[in-house]
Amino acid sequence: MKRILYVVDGEESAQFRYRVKNVGEILSGTKRWNIEWVMKDDLQSVDLNEYEFVIILRQTAKDEKILKFIDRAHNVKKKILFDLDDLVFDYIDLWLLMRSTNSKNVFYWAGYFWGIRRIAKKVDGFITTNEFLAKKLKRSFERPVKVIRNSLNSDQIDVSDRWVKKKNGRMNLEKKMDKVKQFKIGYFSGSPTHAKDLRLVEVELMKFLKTHEDVVLKIVGYMEFSDEMREIIEDGRVEIVGIVDYVRLQELISKVDVNIAPLVLNDFTNCKSELKFFEAAAVETTTIASPTYTFKKAIKDGENGFLAYPGEWYNKLEYLYEHPDENRKIAREARKYALKHYYGTEFLKEVEEAYDYFVK
Repeated sequence: MKRILYVVDGEESAQFRYRVKNVGEILSGTKRWNIEWVMKDDLQSVDLNEYEFVIILRQTAKDEKILKFIDRAHNVKKKILFDLDDLVFDYIDLWLLMRSTNSKNVFYWAGYFWGIRRIAKKVDGFITTNEFLAKKLKRSFERPVKVIRNSLNSDQIDVSDRWVKKKNGRMNLEKKMDKVKQFKIGYFSGSPTHAKDLRLVEVELMKFLKTHEDVVLKIVGYMEFSDEMREIIEDGRVEIVGIVDYVRLQELISKVDVNIAPLVLNDFTNCKSELKFFEAAAVETTTIASPTYTFKKAIKDGENGFLAYPGEWYNKLEYLYEHPDENRKIAREARKYALKHYYGTEFLKEVEEAYDYFVK
């Protein structure tokens, strides 16, 4: 069995889960590859001869530890790869614009980007999350790049299976009893850094809420709201939940009728993963998303979800509101797609092909 070592900055982040833990899980039933990880502060203890190659999980070179480790690996003819899941090596002006950051943080992020580039210039190749970001990496650093998409894990699948059963049972009962219920829209990117994304659809959302008194908007996370949106909140039409863990998140997504994923369209958002689609799909919840690169690759408009430009959100929400049976059909197609492409044999093949490439 071939062994790979990941160098990580911690085990609690979503990034670690998507890029290391989930990959390790899908490989656990195979005999070809095995991954391990080490904290960057423990690099001195690593015997590089035990591994085929090393992958540095996205982090910045705040000191010389990572850079010295790369030199040590190269001295014994070991390849070092860099796993980057975001556009954090170029377009810093766009990054700062999207984050609405203050002047104090400008210096932090400038240093962060500089540290990313220091590592990127020394490595032998990259692993990333989609082809759009892969092209950016190739153009900037002229190194080989392979794609391993973000994925689902067994905990998410197990809890999603349970909530799908409960959801379908509840829907069937409500239909049988001809029970009137609320129509819930979910927004699960709730942090101040996404305030501009939510504002992209704010006018259409507010129009939809005002048109239909039985519609509720559920926001999970922390968000900055406009004065107009605060009026809707004060009227009790918006439910706000704080940050939750990724397992609990699946439950909350299962309890809305539609998941919205608006994004301002630019190179930064085109580099983003489609995880907001496949995590909702796992619990049979339909997604309406902005047509970024990854969402366009995953979502077949009207078949397993919807794509919407500004000005189209209201009508697509209205369609799902007026056609609950069609909504369920689309959600089921989304789940089939997610289980096929982000979990199981197809995802395993993608991982193995990426690793195989770098041992040629």
